[in-house]
Amino acid sequence: MIAADAPCDLCSLPVGIRPFLLANDGRELKFCCEGCLGIYQMLHDINEIPAAPGQNTQDNP
Repeated sequence: MIAADAPCDLCSLPVGIRPFLLANDGRELKFCCEGCLGIYQMLHDINEIPAAPGQNTQDNP
């Protein structure tokens, strides 16, 4: 379980209770928003498919 106050791996803001996750080089990176995730992927030339749809939606318990 990831703490809600864990820092985003791009901007260092808290990731919240439903972080955006990316597995890369054997590590699980966490991001506060889809924008930070996308920018990280672009900067590091990562072309992975994002997590399952609905991972970070408000209606997903």
